[in-house]
Amino acid sequence: MDLNAPRGTRDFLPEEAALRESVAGKLKEVFKKYGFVPLETPVMENIEVLSSKFAGGEEILKETYSLTDQGGRKLGLRYDLTVPLCRVFADNMMAKPFKRYQIASVFRDGPLKKGRYREFVQCDVDTLGVEGVDAEAEILSMVKEAFSSIGLDVKIKVNSRLLLNGLLEEAGVEESKQLGALLSLDKLEKIGAEGVVSEMQERGLTKKQAEKVMDVFRKAEKGFAFLEEIKNANATEGVKQLKELFALLKAYGVQAELVPNLARGLNYYTGTVFEVYLKTGEIASSLAGGGRYDDLVGQFSGKEKVPAVGISFGLDVIMEALKDHGERKNASSAKVYVFWIGDTKKDCIKVIQELRKAGIQCLLDLAGRGVSKNFAFASKQSIPFVLIVGEKELEEKKFTLRDMASGKERKLSVEDLKKELK
Repeated sequence: MDLNAPRGTRDFLPEEAALRESVAGKLKEVFKKYGFVPLETPVMENIEVLSSKFAGGEEILKETYSLTDQGGRKLGLRYDLTVPLCRVFADNMMAKPFKRYQIASVFRDGPLKKGRYREFVQCDVDTLGVEGVDAEAEILSMVKEAFSSIGLDVKIKVNSRLLLNGLLEEAGVEESKQLGALLSLDKLEKIGAEGVVSEMQERGLTKKQAEKVMDVFRKAEKGFAFLEEIKNANATEGVKQLKELFALLKAYGVQAELVPNLARGLNYYTGTVFEVYLKTGEIASSLAGGGRYDDLVGQFSGKEKVPAVGISFGLDVIMEALKDHGERKNASSAKVYVFWIGDTKKDCIKVIQELRKAGIQCLLDLAGRGVSKNFAFASKQSIPFVLIVGEKELEEKKFTLRDMASGKERKLSVEDLKKELK
């Protein structure tokens, strides 16, 4: 029997699980600070929802896990949290603006590399019902604060799908082939210019068109000075929105970089797109990414258009980055380890329950170890304090508290213990 977790999935032992929980908790606190509320959705969706032409698109559909239940219904494991959000909103139409966060596992049967798995956790934040770039600016401000809260120095890359479409139009790419060209351009840093030209030809562009695309995008790297010279409607609107966004980001105190080839791989994006990377370190993958998807909710509901924008934090790749930085967390959450000496077990239980009622995290010796083994166990678990309940302590109504870092011991009453340990 193979006892390893399935390929592309992992078990998390207590120390790593504790760090993951801590990171997710810090992110959640920042999300709530910005007014986002929680939402939960099933791990499975009807396959017609996941595979609809306006959802994730052909690239991600190749990586979708599909299954059939005993009733013959075709289902799939969710590959992101955005499509389920749009289904829920289309079905319920909550008051707008609707700001939600969700932290949950998603699944993609894709290639594996450092920081990339087949089951991974996304931490999503979305704002529905706001037109313009005000929602993007607030989300990117929240992104800066969220990464600061977990101790990572990041850079934010920004672009617009409207601008991308305008640049492709300038290069002479017909509308029916623009999405394929975008998906190839998004891989520029991974496969280089020659690889992009080759892949665009595989997607139906001529060599001349592909080379023209690369020429236009090389010029686009000059920034707004060149981009404002392009006069088609998509490019003009894309530039306008981006300039408004950068002005708002300045007010928020957030720096971002315009990257004209940034496309994001999903085909539901309609406006601004953004990705977040480490400023330094070995992790080359993005730590977070998202953008505007104004058409998705309305296409699910068949009713009104609902403007929407969001970002997804990749908890697993964030964890890889933190481990590279040497970040760790004690496996035990206990503040104090408690054990008894002599015939005092029941009295020890009463003491520990008093501490727990006061909100102090306590771990009780359930194995009945000796004194030296108890101290060794507490030290191995990195528990900061040890409390001893013995017959002498009960007589004095003061209990021995050892600081494991300094080795100093003091005798304190239960009330004093509550104050000290809090």
